[in-house]
Amino acid sequence: MKSYNEILSDVTKTAIKIPQSDYLDAGKYRIFDQGKEYSVGFSNDEQGVVTDYPYIIFGDHTRVVKYVDEPCYIGADGVKLLKVINKDFDPRYVYYNILAKPIESQGYARHFKFLKEIQFTEKSFSEQQKIAAELDKIQSAIDNKKQQLSLLDEAVKSEFVEMFGNPIYNSKNFPTKKVIDVVTMQRGYDLPVQDRDSKGKIPVFGSNGILGNHNLAKMDKGIITGRSGTIGEVYMCETPFWPLNTTLFSNDTHGNNICYLKFLLEFFDLKRFKSGVGVPTLNRNEFHDEQIIDVPLDLQNQFAAFVQKIDKSKFVVKQQITDLQELLDSKMQEYFS
Repeated sequence: MKSYNEILSDVTKTAIKIPQSDYLDAGKYRIFDQGKEYSVGFSNDEQGVVTDYPYIIFGDHTRVVKYVDEPCYIGADGVKLLKVINKDFDPRYVYYNILAKPIESQGYARHFKFLKEIQFTEKSFSEQQKIAAELDKIQSAIDNKKQQLSLLDEAVKSEFVEMFGNPIYNSKNFPTKKVIDVVTMQRGYDLPVQDRDSKGKIPVFGSNGILGNHNLAKMDKGIITGRSGTIGEVYMCETPFWPLNTTLFSNDTHGNNICYLKFLLEFFDLKRFKSGVGVPTLNRNEFHDEQIIDVPLDLQNQFAAFVQKIDKSKFVVKQQITDLQELLDSKMQEYFS
C-alpha cells in the first residue's frame, strides 16, 4: 500500500478560480467545481488555465470525485485539484482507487483530510492499466445509459412544446385563466425530523424532492414545488404524500391532469416570481393571479400518455444503470479492498 503523499500532490494553487459571473455557456476551456455535473461552464481566457493534466478533482465539501484529462479552470471554493506525482501509478487507476473508498459525509464540513487517509493498492503498471481500462469500459456504458435518459427527458419537453407551445407567451393561442383556477397551490405542513416515522411508506417532500418517509399523509396525490430554498423544480406524486412547509403543493387541480400540470408549471418558470435576499422564497400570491393557458383535458391526457410511455423506457434504462453501477462497485471492491 502507498499513502496519499506518495501518490498525489495538491496543485489547487496553480489554478485560477473563475467567478461564476464570468462563466460562459460555450468556450475553449471547461470550468470544474465540486458539484455533481461534470463541468459548470467555460472560459476563453488563455491566462491562468492549468495544462499539466490529467487531474483528479475532489469536492472538499461534497466529496465528489472527477477525472479531468484536458486544460481547465476551477470554479468556486471547495475544489481540490490533485495531480498524480508517482510515475509508477496510472492516473485513471488512482482515480478508481479513490472512488472505491468513499468518504463518509461530515455534513458541509471539509473532507480533504479524510481523502489523505486513503491507501493506494500497489500493482504493476501494466496491471493498473488493464484494471483502469476494464473499469473505464463499465463507466462508459453507464455514461451512455445516462445520455439515453437525458434524450428521453428531452423528448418529453419537445412533446410539450409541440403540443402546447410556450405557456409564458401562449405561443399556441390557447384560452387563458388565472393560475389559481387551473391549479391552486397551498403551503405545506411542518414536520420536524424527530417527529417523522422513517419506517412509514408515505414520502415526505421538501423543496428539493423526497427527503424521507412518514406514516401519515396530507394529500392523496398532486404536484409539489419549492417554496423556500430550492425553487423551480416541480414534482409529481400519484400516491399519498406529506408536503413540508418549505413547499407549495396542489390542493385543488380543478379536474386537470397532474402529469400535465407538473410540466406546465415547469415551463411557466415559477422562479420568475421568487423574492427575498439570501434564501429565496416563492409566495403563491405572486403567481396565483397570473394568466396561464387553459388546455382541454383530452390534450392533457394525450400528453400524459406520452409521458407514461417514455417513463416505461426510462424505468428500463434506470435499471440498466443500476445493474452497471453495481458491477462497477463490485469490481472496484475486488481490485481495491
